[in-house]
Amino acid sequence: MRRLLAGLSRWPQPLTVFLALALAGLIGLWDLKTGYDFQVTAFYLVPICWASWAAGRKAGLFLAAASSVIFAVADLLSGHVFVSKVILDWNAFMLLAVFVVAVYSVTAFLDAYRSLFAAQAMLKSANERLEETVLQRTAALRSEIAERQRLEQAKLQAERLLERQEKLAVLGTLTAGIAHEIRNPLTSLKARLYTLEKHLHAFPAARKDTDIISAEISRLERIVQDALSFARPSDPTLEIFPADTLLREVQGLMAASLEGGAVQLAVELNPGLLLRADSGHLKQVLINLVRNAADAVDGTGKVTLRARAARATLGGRETDAVVLEVSDTGKGIPPEIEQRLFDPFFSTKETGTGLGLPIALRMVEKHGGKIEYHTQLGHGTTFGVVLPREIDDSAAIAKPCAPTPADPGPARR
Repeated sequence: MRRLLAGLSRWPQPLTVFLALALAGLIGLWDLKTGYDFQVTAFYLVPICWASWAAGRKAGLFLAAASSVIFAVADLLSGHVFVSKVILDWNAFMLLAVFVVAVYSVTAFLDAYRSLFAAQAMLKSANERLEETVLQRTAALRSEIAERQRLEQAKLQAERLLERQEKLAVLGTLTAGIAHEIRNPLTSLKARLYTLEKHLHAFPAARKDTDIISAEISRLERIVQDALSFARPSDPTLEIFPADTLLREVQGLMAASLEGGAVQLAVELNPGLLLRADSGHLKQVLINLVRNAADAVDGTGKVTLRARAARATLGGRETDAVVLEVSDTGKGIPPEIEQRLFDPFFSTKETGTGLGLPIALRMVEKHGGKIEYHTQLGHGTTFGVVLPREIDDSAAIAKPCAPTPADPGPARR
């Protein structure tokens, strides 16, 4: 119906009226040829309805009047004898009345249809606006829910971090006091042991015992040093250097010892990534992570050092970062150990102090960074040291990193 209405309304109104009038004339000629036949009279409704539909009510009334005149002329010229001339006029008048009713019916239907069509269009538009509003509000609600969840998560993390910092502060103070109290007797023991070794130089059997005592004293000193490093980490001395240089130096320090244990150390370099950090501290962190990764590998395996660029949230804001990753092909970390991974003095090794990862974490946090990890049982673990990236093209001069002050010793986590 919509296509029919559009098709009939597409022609100009004068042309439509002219064609309808011509059609009425043809019907009148047909009426004249057939004689006095009321069956032909119904065909006058075709041009009348067409004009009413396509050109409006005024055009329909004009066609109704014209068709009545054509009908009367055709009847008059047909030679039909009427009892009275009034009958001819009456027939034309009644036919005009029928035509007028038809015009008003068609135009009323057309107005109703157009009103219905406009109402449907308005309803469709209102539905579309309503759907759009619902979608917008739904998206806004989802965004608000996501933002609230993010804020709640951030609040929870901040509370956990604050609680952890408070515990670490208390533990650090206690650890520092105990470490100082232990260091003084150890110094005395070491001095007395040195004197005793000079007196027992001629007794090899006794020297064996003093060597064991000396080794244990050295281990205790290393534990005390670790405790002091954890309790009072030194401030980093910042310098700009390429991340690749740091990875190559760690590889040079660790490759020989790892390959002796059938563990391959590979490096994936990514030139152009700069760091502003204390290279000695980061070297100590990576050495600890590499040794832990090697200890997690049963038999032959692979440890991979890599650097990559990333976007990370550091210090409460998203920024460009460099991630120094240490991946292994080991057995992964069980869930019960994950929960205590960074707890001080927790270790899965018989000779471990449980301070390796806590010290590494505190060093990285001193640089404004963080440590992340991903583990899968039976497939290995990846630790990532996330640090702010230094964007400075003029500083991209590869220079050796500062040497590590002292070898950190065996991994203690």
